[in-house]
Amino acid sequence: MNSVLPQGRPASVVRRATRLLPLVAAAASFPLLSMADEAAVELDTITVRANPLGKTSDELVQPTTVVDGDELNRKRRGTIGETLENEPGISTTDFGAGAGRPVIRGQAGPRVEVLENGISSLDVSDVSPDHAVGIDVGNARAIEVLRGPATLIYGSRALGGVVNVLNGRLPTSVDDGFHGVLEGQFGSNADDRNGALELDYGIGHHQFHVDAAGRKASDYDIPGNARVDGEGSEGRLVNSRTQTNSTGFSYGYVSGGSSLSFAVSTFGAVYGLPQEETAFINLDQTRYDLQGILDRPAPGIESVKFRGAFNAYDHTEFEAPEEPGTLFRNSQNQSRLEIVHAPLFGFRGVFGVQHDFRRFSAIGEEAFVPSTRTTQVGVFLIEERPWARGKFEAGVRVNRDTVKPNFADDGTLPGPNRDFTPVSFSLGSIYNLSPHDHLKVNFSRAQRSAAAEELFAFGPHLATGTFERGLQDASIETANNIEVGFDHHDDRLSVEGTLYLNSIRNYLFLDEVDAGLNADGSSGGHQGEQATARAPARVAAAEVDAAVSRDGIADRVDEDGNFDPDGDLLLVNYRQANARFYGFEGQAAYRLLRDGPLGLSLRLFGDRVIGELRSGGNLPRVTPARAGVGIDPQYGPFHASLSYTRVFAQNDFTSLETRTAGYNLLNIEAAYRFKLAADANADSELFLRARNVLDDDIRRATSFLKDFAPAPGASVYVGFRLAI
Repeated sequence: MNSVLPQGRPASVVRRATRLLPLVAAAASFPLLSMADEAAVELDTITVRANPLGKTSDELVQPTTVVDGDELNRKRRGTIGETLENEPGISTTDFGAGAGRPVIRGQAGPRVEVLENGISSLDVSDVSPDHAVGIDVGNARAIEVLRGPATLIYGSRALGGVVNVLNGRLPTSVDDGFHGVLEGQFGSNADDRNGALELDYGIGHHQFHVDAAGRKASDYDIPGNARVDGEGSEGRLVNSRTQTNSTGFSYGYVSGGSSLSFAVSTFGAVYGLPQEETAFINLDQTRYDLQGILDRPAPGIESVKFRGAFNAYDHTEFEAPEEPGTLFRNSQNQSRLEIVHAPLFGFRGVFGVQHDFRRFSAIGEEAFVPSTRTTQVGVFLIEERPWARGKFEAGVRVNRDTVKPNFADDGTLPGPNRDFTPVSFSLGSIYNLSPHDHLKVNFSRAQRSAAAEELFAFGPHLATGTFERGLQDASIETANNIEVGFDHHDDRLSVEGTLYLNSIRNYLFLDEVDAGLNADGSSGGHQGEQATARAPARVAAAEVDAAVSRDGIADRVDEDGNFDPDGDLLLVNYRQANARFYGFEGQAAYRLLRDGPLGLSLRLFGDRVIGELRSGGNLPRVTPARAGVGIDPQYGPFHASLSYTRVFAQNDFTSLETRTAGYNLLNIEAAYRFKLAADANADSELFLRARNVLDDDIRRATSFLKDFAPAPGASVYVGFRLAI
């Protein structure tokens, strides 16, 4: 139950200036750090495939992170959110061990697009934080993150950013011969067992690929009590078990720079919902992918690329074994056509068309979102032109989005059809201060259509402990985002940092209610007193609050939506208000020792995001400030890593939200790397990894379950990775 907390005050000019001091200090420090070494360097040549123009992260105006190779192996966790949570500017929604979606600069859910090889994950993970992403991290070869609005390329669901998981399922080149990877590990906490297998065979123009991965873990150990009020399980988080499995098969025909490939893959998961003692989700998805690339098919055209995917997805939320509750189904197909043209009047660019059709349904007592059909069609154009000291980039996208609710069982419509026409554009430039130093400035105006759950939700959502109410007349969100970034790379020092301000008009978010009414707007009464006015069903928060006086306590209801101060569910509304997010993110790495048998590197990172309403007060579930340091020694085939992260307390919370305490995260790794064969595609290794060595009580401010379900305590993993 939420604590009684004082109403948040609007930030004064002095308070805002104080909060911005870390941003100013960070911006000032990056150029100074870059002067430490001017040695020659070969820049990172990893191409960011989430960008259709085929650029490296240094060449992109938008801040981009690529996690791959040994770094990905070290950071790989059970969910995509956990895998990326220690990257600057990124956190996770954290819903126990089974579900965790990335949070980018305070944005999550339908504002962060999660992709597999450039096409949507085609699941329902954006509908609710207890829904898992239908992508197995165990098969990932690389994960790309585009921070900030990426709406020009991927549409309005990418207003907060994009996470693109790359695997070998859509080959664009042939790797002659037989290659494979076998990985296995065992974790002491929860008897966590993981395994993954990947096999590739290339001959002539043909490339074949097979992969499989699986994980099984029991309820995990925690330091202390599960609940902050001390009324939960002790030493173990009940109902936190999880089990996942995935398979994939693909074939590609490659001729020069052209290719045609298709893939069939499956993903399944069964995981507990820690908010309830016996409830769990059983998820199953089958996915089909197709990709075709034509290299220079006509004069003036560099490439034509088509990507398409469709799926069959369902998951059932069980109240207990043999007691199925709500069934969620999602039938979705998405396709993209990208045409890259050769330089014309100095401009090189890409024209694209994207189509997305989604048929979503929820059947059962907890069907808090009605069955809907969503269609999105978008066209975009992005152009770039080099200039004497850098590059200029501009782009525009226009979408037509339609959300249609289906008739309910009683023959009524849950709400009217909604049509949106979001228009987005961006302007940006890279200024090369030197061969090693780049200044990046980017402005974007990104619009987002409301999602089905934001419009039509109405009902109990036991997994999150809420009763949700949508906002049927929601308007288009409009985000004006400006960011200034700096990066320096040489053979010894690497520095990256970004300052950003994202001002969002008509920001849609879930907010607690303080009105004393039933969920349908009828009289409920604070502490037994009846309200003096009746409100229409699914009424907006502002109208409800006008009906009665507030008492400073978040309203609770039972599963039928009746007001009850001791009810199991928190009453929450989707509401709109003008908001802003601003902050900084930065990281630096320095090779202390690089010559001789011993290598030693030092890493630093830090970030801060502030989310607040323009009228005053904070936004809920925003990532707190963080700072971290790591040291990586190496001696021949022996590698080690020690990293420490301090996550500070989240004291900027809403008036009806609870404070989140800070915590310390210490991770240690040791590995021995070797080659099984001279022509092996990657190193093999034996490893030992220890996570949360301090056994700290970790509760993430971004999680709905922060007061009920902490992250796992101390864990030790032993494992191997064999590559041929």
